[in-house]
Amino acid sequence: MTKQVWAVLGLLFAMGLTLGPAVAFAQDAKVKVQVEVVLASNKGTGVDPPELSKMKEAFQKQNFSFTSFKRLSMEVVEITAQKPTEVKLQNGSNASLQLLGMKEGIATLRVIIPSQSSVEVELGRQGAVYQKAGKHVGGDLILVLAPPSK
Repeated sequence: MTKQVWAVLGLLFAMGLTLGPAVAFAQDAKVKVQVEVVLASNKGTGVDPPELSKMKEAFQKQNFSFTSFKRLSMEVVEITAQKPTEVKLQNGSNASLQLLGMKEGIATLRVIIPSQSSVEVELGRQGAVYQKAGKHVGGDLILVLAPPSK
């Protein structure tokens, strides 16, 4: 083998030694996430519970014209890299959440919802991430992912 091939192999081996423990750490990592399922529709103007008024304002700023918001479920789940965490949706399907990585307090999650493309979202210490999760009784299900409230 040439010196260049040995140099490349040596570099790859050194990277494996440095990245190996980091990859192992990522496999053991877990994060707690508050998951809400909200029905957003144009049937009425109710906001239940009132805390969803922040979501309504955020949607209006983005020109999403929903007039009614109703929380259908809320739970705190633990998400890991090893196995997707399933969250039941009221339309009979499940959303899958899987931890892809953690860096400086920001979790990167893969969100898989049937009949939609999987997406990767970043969840930090502040705010929430909204993800459309399908149709339900004349409206849209919205998956709200946030750090657990204290």
